[in-house]
Amino acid sequence: MCSDWLSAPKLENIIIHVGGHCKKLAPVWDELAEKVESEAPEDGILLAKVDCTKEKAVCSRFKIRGYPTLVYFAERSMIRYSGGRDVDSLAAFATGGYKEFTGEAVPAPPSWLDEKVKEMRMMFDGNKQIKTIAEDFEHIVQMRKNAAVVLVAIGLVVGLLIGCIFGGAGGSKRATMSKSKKE
Repeated sequence: MCSDWLSAPKLENIIIHVGGHCKKLAPVWDELAEKVESEAPEDGILLAKVDCTKEKAVCSRFKIRGYPTLVYFAERSMIRYSGGRDVDSLAAFATGGYKEFTGEAVPAPPSWLDEKVKEMRMMFDGNKQIKTIAEDFEHIVQMRKNAAVVLVAIGLVVGLLIGCIFGGAGGSKRATMSKSKKE
């Protein structure tokens, strides 16, 4: 079910119920789906359920902390619902009541760099120093991707300079030694 709503052309008019173990809201959710479909089919509202025990990446992306969490995606924003858990309250919110709330930006899906940083963290999980550096780098990547690129570029330049200085110094001694042997 998760992949259905995530593969939508855009995250619009989607309300998700997060929490695999929340059985109390399940009948309300099913009734809400029927009500929205019959009373407001032109709105194209999609209801989805996400089980955080199975879809950890999705729950991490949308910063889900407690269960059940209801999130509505509309007008390029993400609105966390904290109102009543009855069908009428939820339907009123989904069919226009959300406009009264200020939404937050929809977090971008993880980039290639985010995935690689995560893989590196898993590799070096046992080493405290490397783990700390990886956490700092991940924080920089999440907050300021351009800063991460600049840090990597500076590291490459410094590494090349050090290599040239030490590599160049050794190379000139060898050239001098081979000249003296020829004479």
